[in-house]
Amino acid sequence: MILTKRQLKYVKQCLTLAVLSLLFNLGMPHMSLAAHENYEALRQGVEKPYEYSILGPQPSVDSYEMVLSREERLISADTAEYNEQASLPLEGEPTVVREHWLTVTAYSSEPRQTDSTPFTTAWITPVRDGIVALNFLPKGSMVRFPDKFGDKIFIVEDRMNVRYPYRADIWMYTRPEAVAFGLKYLRMEELGARVPRDYVLNHYEAAFPGMR
Repeated sequence: MILTKRQLKYVKQCLTLAVLSLLFNLGMPHMSLAAHENYEALRQGVEKPYEYSILGPQPSVDSYEMVLSREERLISADTAEYNEQASLPLEGEPTVVREHWLTVTAYSSEPRQTDSTPFTTAWITPVRDGIVALNFLPKGSMVRFPDKFGDKIFIVEDRMNVRYPYRADIWMYTRPEAVAFGLKYLRMEELGARVPRDYVLNHYEAAFPGMR
């Protein structure tokens, strides 16, 4: 099949755009992920979550809403008590609602691994054993890694960098523990229960009391 000059020019343009798109996704994944989230928000008719500046994509919410994730908008007072009861930890064996296979890493309370408040999670709770950082589930979600930790339940209280949309990061007491854990590909069970933030603050002890 012989292409005309016009067809060859069109094919070259398509290949150039494809290469540029690939380089953009590989070189600036955070920009690509933010653009994808904006597209999904517009498609669903909701406010787009990111704005662009010279520093790259920035959350298009105020500081208070940044503490509360999009899944945790303020609710009316008459429904708050019902939702609080509905999301309390379940008695007996938790129900597995779905399974995920994903890359799992570990981190500790160091500013270079977290931010300027290494002893406080993104949910404004103190760090402790049993915390996992995860981006694709609401804060308060309960998960397990049965092939590594058996029946131990972890609670989603922290977030990862936006460039890791489908990865889990488990909090550990020390950096050597986190380094020894390394990088693993594990099965994660998502449980059909969520824990309210007040329940966490009142029922779990901080790993380093008084530290932020």
